Amino acid sequence: MKLPILTLLTTLLAFPVLAEDRAAATTLPAEKPAVADGSIYDLTSEWHDQDGKKITLSDLGDKVRVIVMGYTSCKYACPRLIADLVAIETEVKNDTALSAQVGYSFISIDPEKDTPEKLKALETQYQFTPDHWKLLSGDEDGVLELAVALGMKYRKTSPLDFAHSNIITVLRRDGSIAHQQVGLEADKTDTLTAIRSAAEAP
Repeated sequence: MKLPILTLLTTLLAFPVLAEDRAAATTLPAEKPAVADGSIYDLTSEWHDQDGKKITLSDLGDKVRVIVMGYTSCKYACPRLIADLVAIETEVKNDTALSAQVGYSFISIDPEKDTPEKLKALETQYQFTPDHWKLLSGDEDGVLELAVALGMKYRKTSPLDFAHSNIITVLRRDGSIAHQQVGLEADKTDTLTAIRSAAEAP
């Protein structure tokens, strides 16, 4: 028996067309941070920033720090993570006194390819404010150590790409974790509250 055209169309429309979300497909679950009760500033790894300057993680402690880990050639999750971070910065900028106390960092999980020049290009692409943003790349051991400390998982899936957890972390000035926002395009209310609380702390 043939179905009437209207019935057939209604049946087909009842099943949504699923668009492939490469960001979701390459997302790894976050783990409990290894420094849940400590400070990432106790890690002694060396890094370089977008200007080629060598620093340690403790140099980020001049401000309350909001950070993500990703890689500059990422086409899927990282642009959305950066957009989330920029949206947080935009909210923070509404309070001038608060904004002066908050810094942001993109930390690479691809030290082989993410040179200072690549980091500088990312800074230019997103028009990051240099005195508020530190973009960092280190060596493989340092990256892995920091990722474990933050509960961030990653693995290489091709010569160009990684699968990784999508986490925005708020650090107090002493390098302890105040809050973690997990997922892409997540509600930033708790993150903003954590930033304000960390900035108000002595």
